[in-house]
Order: sequence, then structure tokens, then C-alpha cells
Amino acid sequence: MASIRFDTGPRTGECVPLDKDKVTFGRSNNSDCVLSHPTVSREHFVIEQNNGRLFLVDSGSENGTHANGQRVSWVELKNGDRITAGPFNLIFDASDDPDPGSGVQSAIPSADDNSISTESQTEPRSTGSYPRHYLEGIDHFNAGRYFDAHEVWEEIWLRSSGDTKTFYQMLIQAAVGLHHYERGNARGAKGMYNNVVDKLNRLPSCLMSLDLDDFARQFRAFFAELIDNNDQPVPASDEPRPRIKLLSRETDWSL
Repeated sequence: MASIRFDTGPRTGECVPLDKDKVTFGRSNNSDCVLSHPTVSREHFVIEQNNGRLFLVDSGSENGTHANGQRVSWVELKNGDRITAGPFNLIFDASDDPDPGSGVQSAIPSADDNSISTESQTEPRSTGSYPRHYLEGIDHFNAGRYFDAHEVWEEIWLRSSGDTKTFYQMLIQAAVGLHHYERGNARGAKGMYNNVVDKLNRLPSCLMSLDLDDFARQFRAFFAELIDNNDQPVPASDEPRPRIKLLSRETDWSL
């Protein structure tokens, strides 16, 4: 069974079994693993099982969650990955992993992540007017498959630059925010909402045939009740989920 092992401090060697679909870590006594320190949020991060894989998901913590020294929002864990939350250093042990390795492989960019170089990288193969990954991600997003949307868009985000990179980062974080919302993670959803709104304010009104003013209206309307009610659980929203509908190329003045 996979587990998390304390690597430093008085709890060195202590293991936390990852025996549930969602294992919570934080300062709260209600956490599955209590991390008692003022720099740790009440719910700091969780480890989720999804399609047979394990993911480290930051819960909108104030001081951030780091994997192998990189601040992350969401990352698939590999054997030996080092997790840091406040003063706590933990090691992921995938006991049934046939090919041990380390390193962050699929981190969703955090709000201030500009560390990945785009040199010597090329844009993925396009289908029609736009890259295939962009269009596939839209299909997943509109179908409510937010996890799948983030994975597809991540492929193209890594190879982008400038406003286009910010645009893909915004879409990824929108998908993550909706995933948090669906799972009842109010703190995580609010954190992603703020990241998305910040990027929308910096992007043009239309990009990649997407009317960003309209998308912003949808996104704000859906999250309005959650944002207005501080420290409340995720409400049951009657608002339709945000959808992406591309304009024709003739109306996209960003091209």
C-alpha cells in the first residue's frame, strides 16, 4: 500500500497509509494526518486517488504546498517525491510502483509559476485552426470532466509563451477550481477562483476564438455565492456550469 513517510523532525519514520480515496493533511484535528504548526493551514493539502493514480492537491493553503521544491496546485505523485508543508518534510512511498522514480511530472502551474522554459519546444500538432489539445480540453471541460481537461491543457501550456501561456494557465486553473467545487473543497475552489479572475483581468477580451468577457461573466456568476459567503461550505449552485463556446475566426480579433 502506498504511504507518506515523515522524513525529518520528531516524527521521522512515521508512515501515513494512503488507504482512502482522499487523505487530508493539515493543522485541524479533523485531518487524517495532523500537522501541528502555525504555518500549516487547517486543511493544507490532500492526497486523492483518481483512476488508479495518486495526486497531491493543495487545498488553497496560505503558505503553499511544495513537491520536490516546486510550489504546486495539483501533481501526480511518483515514488520518492518529497512533499513540504510548513516545516514538515514528507516522502511519498509508492510501494507497488514497478518503476520507482522521482520528480514532478504533471504539476498544474500555481498563480506565480513562470519557471518553465519554452526554449526548444514546439506547439503541438493542430487540428483545423487550433492545436488539438486545446480543442480536446474544451470538450472535456464542457462535459464536466475537469480533471481530464486540466491534463490535456497542461500538455500545451508547457509549450506556450506570453499571453497564450497565461490563457492556458487560466483555463487549467478554471478546471481545477470547478473540480474542487464538485468535491466540496471550498478553500481550494476559492483559491483557484482568485487565480482565474486575476488572469482574466490581464488578458484581452478575446483570445483563441474564446470571448473572455463572456467566460468571465459565467465564471463569476457560478462562484458568486461561494465567494460571498466566507468560511461557509460549498453551496448547491443553481447556476449552470461555465461553458466554452468558440467564436468564428472572423469575430476573433486576437488572430
